[in-house]
Amino acid sequence: MQEHIQELLQRFQYSEQLKETAVFRILFGGEDPTHVMVDLDIHNRYTLLNWVSLYRQKMQTGLLTLPAMTKTQKQDLQALKQRNTELEQALQQANLLILALNTMIEVAEKELKLPIRKTSGTKQC
Repeated sequence: MQEHIQELLQRFQYSEQLKETAVFRILFGGEDPTHVMVDLDIHNRYTLLNWVSLYRQKMQTGLLTLPAMTKTQKQDLQALKQRNTELEQALQQANLLILALNTMIEVAEKELKLPIRKTSGTKQC
């Protein structure tokens, strides 16, 4: 009985590599979540969509860093092209986040008259 329970628990535990692969295929590859789910043998659509949601939150807060490529991936031209695309998209997301944050600061300073940024020439105490 315990062996059966242990087998079920292991069956639904996914490696970080698999999670990352699934999320990248959906967010950066534009693949359909159902197709990714079937292809990677993920048993629950909610689980997959939760991974995507968590990844998007990390991207929005700037906490996301792309994992290092393996030696094999570095030698594979297709993997390099995909990595380049991923890095370009991550950079675009980071730039959008910076733009949004700067806009929020400007609005707060102008509309709400909140001094957020230091002005040049002020003395440090």
